[in-house]
Amino acid sequence: MRQRTECPGVRVGIVFSDRSSQLSVDVRSGGGFLGRVAARPPAAVIAGTVAAALGANLVLWLVGLGFGGSFQFTEADGSLHTTTAPQGVITMTVLPMSAGLVLAALLAAAGKRRAVLRSAQAVGAGAALATAAKPFTAGFDAPSTIALTGMHIVIAALVVLCLEALACREEAAAGDPLTITPAGRP
Repeated sequence: MRQRTECPGVRVGIVFSDRSSQLSVDVRSGGGFLGRVAARPPAAVIAGTVAAALGANLVLWLVGLGFGGSFQFTEADGSLHTTTAPQGVITMTVLPMSAGLVLAALLAAAGKRRAVLRSAQAVGAGAALATAAKPFTAGFDAPSTIALTGMHIVIAALVVLCLEALACREEAAAGDPLTITPAGRP
């Protein structure tokens, strides 16, 4: 039996027998963090990820405040505008992240799971990192800019991890070995 790991924390054993011309695949959840997360229901994985992102982003907001960040930017008319106070951090973390992760999970359930979730990882992380440039161009002070950029990076990382756990879920949840007979053989 040869061990091959596609998802951290998920063990995949493969056995090929020339006599029976069958390939047997045994998938079990391992003890790794991602394997334990993947064994949970998708709603719990998504809710936990959003809660972790919110907690981390609120900590970054508090650190930014501690270093003198005002979280105010200059409007086009020259007036100062505060939008990233705690309610802005909460709203801009929870709503887009929840919507994106739920949409990805629903699309994955309706179609090619792994392909959809891999694409969603790229889109979700790409969107979070692309919008990380906004604080640099919006006229925030340095502590606010650094904290806001950190928040975008946190979201990007957690989106990738959440969707990886959802992609691994199918493998981790499989209980019985899967037997595949090669084409053209009885």
